[in-house]
Amino acid sequence: MKAKIFAAILLLAVSALWAAAPPPPDYLADTCGVTSFNQSSGNALSFIAVAFALVSTAIALAYMYSKAREDPAMGVWAKDEAFNLIISLFLFVAILAFFTGSCEVAQSYSGNANPITASQQYLDVLIQANGLNILKTLTADSINNQLDATKYIYMGISPFWGDGVAVKANRKSWSAHREYLIDMYTPIVASLTAQKYVLQGIAWMGAYVLLPFAFVLRLIPPTREFGNMLLALFFGIYIVVPTMYAMSGQIFMSNVQGANAPYTVSGLQMFHSYGLDNSQSPPADIKTTMLYRIGSTIPQAIFLPNLIIVVAVTCVMAMAKALRAIAV
Repeated sequence: MKAKIFAAILLLAVSALWAAAPPPPDYLADTCGVTSFNQSSGNALSFIAVAFALVSTAIALAYMYSKAREDPAMGVWAKDEAFNLIISLFLFVAILAFFTGSCEVAQSYSGNANPITASQQYLDVLIQANGLNILKTLTADSINNQLDATKYIYMGISPFWGDGVAVKANRKSWSAHREYLIDMYTPIVASLTAQKYVLQGIAWMGAYVLLPFAFVLRLIPPTREFGNMLLALFFGIYIVVPTMYAMSGQIFMSNVQGANAPYTVSGLQMFHSYGLDNSQSPPADIKTTMLYRIGSTIPQAIFLPNLIIVVAVTCVMAMAKALRAIAV
């Protein structure tokens, strides 16, 4: 009787979860919380609900078979699997809670947006404002410098004598400087673009592929350990990684992009270059100078992804060990 009541409760909970799952949208919603998680997961929640229902039914049938045939081993197996099913249900609720918490963090930093949307908006700003625009400006200025360097004043009577001078020959050095920056900065922009594509892949693969397979594999005894690893991987790449990007985006916008430090002739704030910025007088704000925009973007393309990889891998390994410890 207890097994029947337990199975009925599980079926009702899973049926409610299945009925609450909306159809998949074209992309992630801008709202944050459980609703955003449901919309980003799409039919994955329905798939998980079906798996929960089938496993709970199998457990109930196994328990009834053990009572009818007086098979203690089958009864022990049914109880163990029922305990693991309860753990899986609590893990799903915990993931929803963690996603809601990450939404709160992202929302406090970037407004009404989920972590993945906030992360992609942050990378879009970097790529457009401090990435492609800088490359376009450097390329156009380099071509103009080479054109200016062709100006030549010739004096003489051909073919008897003559002499001349290139009045703006130094523009070739300016052009070479810009070409060096272009060669150095192109991999930086490529890194930012690759991070954006990786986040897009995480948004689709994590919700539609990794999450349902992780729970289904965890419900099956032979593949439970692999399911635990996939569940830990989902937690790391779908919740931890976008949240850290959203936090970094707010830090960049407030402390780097929103900096109002005045330009000084000496000290660390001397970013103005007469050749790069095409100005005869220093700017009033360092954030408008070319070297400051390049230097402030490099850590976002090199240091940030490496830091996130370290944190995500540590989180995945720790959570995988915790899930392995609570498995029966």
